[in-house]
Amino acid sequence: MTTHNYAEKKWADDRFLNGLRQQGDDEADECFIQLRDELQEDDFSHLFQVLNTNAVIITDNIPKALHRFLNSAMKMPLVDALPIDGERVKRGQHVFMTHALPAAMVLLLKSLPEGYTAPNLSKVLALSENLSQRPYRRLLGVLQMVINVSSVGGFDSSGKARVTVPKIRLLHAAVRKIVREHLKEYETQYGVPVNLEDMLGTVMGFSYLVITGLQQLNIGLLDDQAEDLYYLWRVFAQMMGLHPKDQPDSSEYVPRNLAEAQLFYDSYRRRHYVHAVDNPEGVELAATNLRMMNDLLPQTPLRRLGMGILPRIYMEELIGREGCKRIGIEPVRFLFATKWLIKTFPPVWSRLWSVVDRVDPSDHLHANMSRMFFQGLINREFNGEITFHIPDTLAELKALAS
Repeated sequence: MTTHNYAEKKWADDRFLNGLRQQGDDEADECFIQLRDELQEDDFSHLFQVLNTNAVIITDNIPKALHRFLNSAMKMPLVDALPIDGERVKRGQHVFMTHALPAAMVLLLKSLPEGYTAPNLSKVLALSENLSQRPYRRLLGVLQMVINVSSVGGFDSSGKARVTVPKIRLLHAAVRKIVREHLKEYETQYGVPVNLEDMLGTVMGFSYLVITGLQQLNIGLLDDQAEDLYYLWRVFAQMMGLHPKDQPDSSEYVPRNLAEAQLFYDSYRRRHYVHAVDNPEGVELAATNLRMMNDLLPQTPLRRLGMGILPRIYMEELIGREGCKRIGIEPVRFLFATKWLIKTFPPVWSRLWSVVDRVDPSDHLHANMSRMFFQGLINREFNGEITFHIPDTLAELKALAS
């Protein structure tokens, strides 16, 4: 078998994917354990209060284990044995910011609900009760992470994408510890908590599923633009530890393009998606997500014309009737005129903005307005900064919802 054929076929190979399920993030786990062993309780809590914001400063005053981890985790990897293509990164970021509003809609009404279909993900997400207690806060935290990766400058030397990586990896290390303590049967049934296959599936939710959702909405996303947007997440995935152990410059564990991403995600659906009756946590997460989306709609008379079920209609359009049923969401019947109107909105919106972009001398008006919109949402809930608290107990994990 040629190298090219192997690279494609491994994404449908259960033996290869089962191997990913037995791997976590040893580097982050080791850092977390060393910090817990070396620091007193108060020092540990204070340290992670310092790391609790959207910025980080590496100084000599932090523990050596954390210093080493931050330097390692924030280092830019090689991709396909080549240095990061900076121009391609910028092109991908521009694509996202140009389509940021529909991308956010796809993220909330396709990517996240599809992930709830897999109990190996939903059981871990439900453990903190974060989504059910404070859904707006949690989902905006996800959106902030996506913006950190997708905004221009995110991968610069102190860019927010690079700052975000070590904090999420340490958060995952803490979650692995807590899942092992409180979901005793999880590892036997599903493999290592927050394992590499699930991490890859999650990254594909932020990239591949968002891209396919944008294509479903017919907003005019070109193939080369889609690949450039996906390239951002290839870089991010490797930085997140999706590589063979001690080989951060290896791209072996990340699909090279959208065709390979589709092969992987088709396998992920086959291996992990279940029916609603077998996944009560996923059903509850999906219902909470849908309630939040409904609450965000303006309270206008348009609700009487069917606009109150706009999120359900888009969800059905993006993940299909069968996909909705798997997470306990009933399809929308009738309302044919409303459905037609809703389906025509994204391409019309995109065409209008393409005209604005062509007459905008800076070529940044759409991106700037999208950024202002998202920052407004984030300021409303977080006063401008998303926190990345690193919990050590189930109580602390649940406290993230407070």
